[in-house]
Amino acid sequence: FPRYQIGESIPPSCRPIFEKLGVWDKIEAHGFQPKGGAYFAWGPEEWEVRFTDQGSDNTNAFQVIRSEFDQLLLDHARSLGVEVVEGITVRDIEFDGDRAVAANWQETKDADKGGRIVFDQLVDASGRGGVLATRYLRSRRFHDVFRNVAAWSYWKGARPLGKGPDGAIAVCSVPNGWCWPIP
Repeated sequence: FPRYQIGESIPPSCRPIFEKLGVWDKIEAHGFQPKGGAYFAWGPEEWEVRFTDQGSDNTNAFQVIRSEFDQLLLDHARSLGVEVVEGITVRDIEFDGDRAVAANWQETKDADKGGRIVFDQLVDASGRGGVLATRYLRSRRFHDVFRNVAAWSYWKGARPLGKGPDGAIAVCSVPNGWCWPIP
């Protein structure tokens, strides 16, 4: 940690959550790319959304570098007294009926070292892998509309579209697909 993940858009609707967590000021001060809204070009239609026109003071949005954003959130959790353990892999989860109650773990670099932790609540933060949903609960369901392929790339020196609010993402249809340029 931090580990590479493709960047992420943090929309204005996330601000109240980050304020409640006490981390908003740190996010705002970090220097992530601000977004004023979005520009859409879908078929023959073009339109834009300006966050300042949405009728609330939650107009700040950012494009974040995930490794930096994740580290910022992790460090904030630590500053609040959360015990963070890194460099381990969960081997298995123990259940009492259908409730997860403990996890057995091992160190990533030394599989001979490990332990067991008992808990009242478990948050599965394993991302798309969804360890609980896929390996234990077998409740993961994929919607057919999301069975697709995405390709992405970073570009240097590319000029902005010049449309939409400052820092706006663009969502544009193209023959047989769509693209999403993000500054």
